[in-house]
Amino acid sequence: MLMIAIGGSLPRGVQAQVDRQRGGVAEPYAFAQRYAVNSASPANLAWVPDPAGSGRTVLLARVHETDAKVYGGIRTEISAQHEYVKSGVRWYALSMYFPGDWQFHPYPTVVAQLHTSQKTTIVSPPVALVVHDHSLDLELNFNLRKIDGPDPVTKANSSRQRLRLDRLKTQQWYCFVVRADWSSSPGSGALKIWMNGDKVYEATNSPNAYETWLGNWPKVGLYIPGMMGVTQRSMFMDFIHVGGPRSGFEEMAALTPCGVGVVGRESAQ
Repeated sequence: MLMIAIGGSLPRGVQAQVDRQRGGVAEPYAFAQRYAVNSASPANLAWVPDPAGSGRTVLLARVHETDAKVYGGIRTEISAQHEYVKSGVRWYALSMYFPGDWQFHPYPTVVAQLHTSQKTTIVSPPVALVVHDHSLDLELNFNLRKIDGPDPVTKANSSRQRLRLDRLKTQQWYCFVVRADWSSSPGSGALKIWMNGDKVYEATNSPNAYETWLGNWPKVGLYIPGMMGVTQRSMFMDFIHVGGPRSGFEEMAALTPCGVGVVGRESAQ
């Protein structure tokens, strides 16, 4: 399965450090050992052939307006089991494909997150990919405050930034690679994000997270935080891939459904 995406060995100089214990490709019988699923129904998640025709297996997530809410929202999301990083470098690869019958609506649909673990404090994820009508947006959130104390972290006092990445296109893969050097301290932290091989965001010596309980963790799928505005949604998505500090863009990009088409583009930029 991975060889289809990689198209051979990694380029010279790339040090393979994909985490084989967390996330990654998983058949249904082994899925629960690697992933947690948040959904109103097991039938909302299915293993299907890649709609782009690569021959690899991907996942199809569905939600319905009539679904019971899970953790306050309508959702069908997967997250890698036991995958938490408080600080330091972690690589992620997250991919999604919007079908041709996707209905555009201004109500937001979150399709991927790098979230943070909290006990009682509710905050927005440090990194989120969100669809608003015809726009695919990147949302970034962080806070330098402590979780406890006289001036604790809240959603209202956190820093927030939204960037428009693309006019949403259906029937194509959006493949994201993220290098996060997690930090909630002033003057430290870094974040690089690539979309389909192009670097769309970079910040260095800049905080990008919160003081966290267990750590930051990846999830992908459909999450509607408010009203849907449509009766149902479906989206294809790849499995979640995570890498260590010595991973690189080419190693992570090669694991995505975009595969060979994006490998080598970073060095040319």
